[in-house]
Amino acid sequence: MINAGIPMKYDLSKFVLAHRSYYSTALSEMKNGRKASHWMWYIFPQLKGLGKSSTSSYYGITDLEEAKDFLNDAYLGSNLLEISSALLEIECNDASKVMGKPDDLKLKSSMTLFALASSKESVFQQVLDKYFGGKMDHRTLKLLGMPFEGHKENSPKKYEERIIQIPDDNIQSIRNRYPGGLHFVVGDTHGESTTLRLLMDKIQFNPQIDHVYFLGDYNCGGNVYALLHDIAKYYQEDYSIPGFHLIRGNHERELYPIFELKNMPDIIVIRGTVMNYYLAHAGMVDKAFDLINKDIESTYKPVYAYALDETVAGYDAPLRQVVWSRNGLYSQRSHYHVWPSEKSLQAANACIIHGHTPFSQLKRGNFFSYGDRMLFWENQKVWFAEDLQSFDIDSNVKGRFDTSDLYRGLSCVCLEMIDEIAAKGNGVLKREVLRESENFVFSVPHTPIENTNVDTDLSNLLQAKPAMKRILLDNDGMLQLRDDHA
Repeated sequence: MINAGIPMKYDLSKFVLAHRSYYSTALSEMKNGRKASHWMWYIFPQLKGLGKSSTSSYYGITDLEEAKDFLNDAYLGSNLLEISSALLEIECNDASKVMGKPDDLKLKSSMTLFALASSKESVFQQVLDKYFGGKMDHRTLKLLGMPFEGHKENSPKKYEERIIQIPDDNIQSIRNRYPGGLHFVVGDTHGESTTLRLLMDKIQFNPQIDHVYFLGDYNCGGNVYALLHDIAKYYQEDYSIPGFHLIRGNHERELYPIFELKNMPDIIVIRGTVMNYYLAHAGMVDKAFDLINKDIESTYKPVYAYALDETVAGYDAPLRQVVWSRNGLYSQRSHYHVWPSEKSLQAANACIIHGHTPFSQLKRGNFFSYGDRMLFWENQKVWFAEDLQSFDIDSNVKGRFDTSDLYRGLSCVCLEMIDEIAAKGNGVLKREVLRESENFVFSVPHTPIENTNVDTDLSNLLQAKPAMKRILLDNDGMLQLRDDHA
């Protein structure tokens, strides 16, 4: 397969340079059984046109001939054989646990490309057999003009069955039924103050009677000062008082935030009439869920709040995925990450509401990638995973471009309406009931910021210390709760 004497049509020097810097790290991680750093583009390259980023385009393989040149290069081909063989030695057969998402899909497309460029019995086909049931990546086959077996789940009919299109002009009807006020949860805002104001106008926000909970990521994008100035007008650290309530996102913890908002919680639990709503920036981990569930069973309060100590939320820490889990339910970037089971969530009448992952990362062509059983609100750009009773409400106000269908907007959900739907399903959120029920998702498209000259007095936000407990590790490395949050 590898022959240094074969003349090369393509210039592969960019791959050689990258391999000299990163190959040893990549091989070490694969021998340890899990990818932990960023090197996918040049170690397991895929066909150009599958990825949308500039890096994926730069390292994209043009065609089968370039893939063959890659294999025939003495250095690159040998490395690819070696690291692919290392994949076969890993005990785990779950590509998402080994590679993380979406790199599991990139591995499938890379192995498909090189399997086609080599023999049917190649190590690359063996990787496909081990991790993907022997199936090749149909998008790679399509780009190469090769026939492929259609995927039943991704058929147009199945695609249409998962889409919900409901007009979101029913807020007055809801308010007529709940004159005492409503509870809303808002997705990632990313400094977009004008868009937030339009969303508040749409839901007819009344600061005297309504509670609005934000899922984090105020920093990064738009105008952070303007956004937090608007939020500060209605912020209440006391959860019993109507107004705005905040949790931290990854942009408040890391990535050099303008305002860290250190005194804000990372998880809020709201007791509804039927459901308990677990609010987190990116997702939920079963260990956190179990700990919190035991805590709220011991007492009754309308709202519970929890801060994550750095010992449990730092890099590769047990609960890091609460803040950083990408691609919703099934991201496995950390070997600690396990979502609560469907059974445990239903037993606790729990519904998880999170953001962090824009809808554009989950909608790829004519198929979805958010759980085994899910629905997608086409107009409002949010996801519901029926199997784990979870909503992803990041409607891409930041403007992530992961598909050709670029949409920027901001969405929120009304908890009173979700409670009504859950009551009809005996405490379970079922798709047939969701389809037949009144709308509870409200959305507005992104609107550019009108005025950046704002008063930046944010003292009520920066000095606030809302009541919450801290989750940390004890001396035995077990999760525990502490009442103080200093």
